[in-house]
Amino acid sequence: MKKINFERIEVFVDIDKTRCSIENYKKDFANIIYQLGRGIEAHALAFKIFNSNGEIEYNDEECNMIKEYASLCSPAFIDAINKLLLE
Repeated sequence: MKKINFERIEVFVDIDKTRCSIENYKKDFANIIYQLGRGIEAHALAFKIFNSNGEIEYNDEECNMIKEYASLCSPAFIDAINKLLLE
């Protein structure tokens, strides 16, 4: 179980990871899962993220799906999600 706030994702803006910004990825990431996901679990996760307010708890299965769908995004977002899931 991990708590994630998709409204405040810390993403590095340079490859040497010296500068970062806090971004709201809630709608964008939910849309990626909604458009590219498969099955009712992906549908539920997309809406859980989209309807979230602040930090929400995600179970292990949801975390695995988040990691899987993050791999379809930018390398900076992948690194941000991996960091959150490892904390």
